[in-house]
Amino acid sequence: MAKSVLIAICSMAVLFVAVAAQKMALEEKESTNSPTTCACEAQKGTCQYIFETEPGFCKWEFFDCEKCVCVEGGSMTCVVSTGAGFALTDPGTGACEIQKTLYAECPSEMKPTPTPTPTPTPNLGNPGWYLAALGESCDQKCSSVGSTCNANQIQDLNSVAAGNPPSFDLFMAATFSYICPSVQTCATCNGVMPGTEGSNGSCRYSTTQAVADCADSNLKIQRVCCCGDASDCPIF
Repeated sequence: MAKSVLIAICSMAVLFVAVAAQKMALEEKESTNSPTTCACEAQKGTCQYIFETEPGFCKWEFFDCEKCVCVEGGSMTCVVSTGAGFALTDPGTGACEIQKTLYAECPSEMKPTPTPTPTPTPNLGNPGWYLAALGESCDQKCSSVGSTCNANQIQDLNSVAAGNPPSFDLFMAATFSYICPSVQTCATCNGVMPGTEGSNGSCRYSTTQAVADCADSNLKIQRVCCCGDASDCPIF
């Protein structure tokens, strides 16, 4: 992962240099509405494919490619075009945003052989019950295991716990090997129940929660999350 982050940072640095070199040409293009060109060369190297996995966060892959780049004294003439794509704003966390980019179109007589865009390997996921970290939502937890949050099943578990608290104690022990020091209600935790208070605290449920909110979180609660279908998350 460290190597990938280093490559990503280097790739971004090269892009920023290219953008700076072509800024004057872009400004001229925008002011005259005429095609902007640059001296260029075809180069083989490594390209970066950035794709969004959740709002504001991306993953990336590298692949061999051939492309044209603007260079001083290049033997060919390329048209400078603008486009938009995902760019990493923080490679350490995978934070990304859509940014305007510049690229050199190879002349028609020297079109590089297109390289197929790699398809991300689908994550088949690992559905089931999960105990989220403190302050983590069920959406975040389920996304981390390649699945989706099932609010209805979470609410069903909360209803069972509210109706029969000892059964929730048994559920936590059987599902997570978590021994509840006690089983109590939490009147101020609607939306994030059921869960545990802290990482070793009492097991909590709500008697007034009408709907479990997959996106909600609480810094003092570890949520019990159903990731997948109801059949993936048996209650008993």
